[in-house]
Amino acid sequence: MRRRSKESVRPRIWQTSEVFVAGQSPTVTYNPRDDLHLEAEVFEYREQFGKALSVSGPSKSGKTVLIERIFPKTEAVWVEGGDLSSADHFWQRLADGLGLFDEVRERNERGKQRGRGGGVELGPPGARGSWRGSSSTSEAEATERARTRTLPDLVRGALDREPQAIIIDDFQYVPQNVRKAIARAIKTLITRTHVVLIAVPHEAFEPVRAEPDMGGRVWQLAVEPWQVYELMYIAHEGFSALNIVDGREEVGQLLAQTSYGAPFLMQQLCHDYARALGVKETAADVSADEPGNWSGFFSRVAERTKPGVFDNLLRGPDPRGQERTKRRFKIIDATTDIYGAVLFGISKAGVDRPIPYRDVVRALQVSLEEAPQSNQVTSTLRHMSQIAFDARGSSDPALDFKRGTIHVMDPFLAFYLDYGPWITGKAKR
Repeated sequence: MRRRSKESVRPRIWQTSEVFVAGQSPTVTYNPRDDLHLEAEVFEYREQFGKALSVSGPSKSGKTVLIERIFPKTEAVWVEGGDLSSADHFWQRLADGLGLFDEVRERNERGKQRGRGGGVELGPPGARGSWRGSSSTSEAEATERARTRTLPDLVRGALDREPQAIIIDDFQYVPQNVRKAIARAIKTLITRTHVVLIAVPHEAFEPVRAEPDMGGRVWQLAVEPWQVYELMYIAHEGFSALNIVDGREEVGQLLAQTSYGAPFLMQQLCHDYARALGVKETAADVSADEPGNWSGFFSRVAERTKPGVFDNLLRGPDPRGQERTKRRFKIIDATTDIYGAVLFGISKAGVDRPIPYRDVVRALQVSLEEAPQSNQVTSTLRHMSQIAFDARGSSDPALDFKRGTIHVMDPFLAFYLDYGPWITGKAKR
């Protein structure tokens, strides 16, 4: 008796772009963050009706990825907050997502028919002949009428028959004057299906919570910034899939420490690092070494991911025809005005934490030949805070200055401040 040889199972070949996915839902490198029970909370919510789930957290902290894992876009109606300029648009988006039509056509037909026919045999015996004839008339009438159902009734009726979760992503982009109307619509939906709102910041949900009868009907879930060990998981799983050997996980730790608590940025850094090693897909073992030099690597990534608000902060407000004082650095042959100097001071003071403004003052005293006075630094920070606030859209501002403390809330701004090639000059001997 011949035995069939067991076929060897070939390991899957992963593309680097499949493994490290910035801005989309990862598979290989997805970290459920089990310690925080985030998925368990969403699953628990999914088992109940009569409540809306509000998911809030810092920008690029994985809120959308978390919800999409449990409510996939193929099984739920996903709506972008920025598309909702009115409550009517909200209902239209739901109707489109559910594949509904708001016009019903009815056709009725009625009619009558009359007819006659006959036959006779003629001729002598033995001879046969025949004549047959017929005549008929018919009348028919058809009527058609169309009626339009209101979109809210149409949507609610469809959800009564077959509940389908509704996800509103980036709820903060719903205009302020529309949120109350959306909240009232949500109140009529949560008894029929699940409604999930995703936003930054937490305050975006206030109109929903404030709607009468919504008390106790909003399930709140906060997604906290990621810890270094959680970000290292992304490198560990991704490097394993691509056969990049990081024995002591020193590279994974360095990339995680440089991601400022944002999995979005960690995915980008890991992807670009693998490509810097020449790894486009799963290959033979590749050692996780320095990609030429870390400074140059981070600088290249920072330039590609430069946030739009940075140039506004560097430029500052309109000086109204007055030229700002140029300030020269001590260790490099370069100059900048007070806005560039304060941004430099923020980066030197450490953007991965709340920064007391006195730390920025001290950093400028060390770095500049003629440092600005502390009151000048305070004034500049207030102007920067206002610039960031005005450019925030409907999210948290990228930078904030309150009660003598600076908060850099956009991880990509923090990364660019530290590694972007925005202060250039030759080192002084």
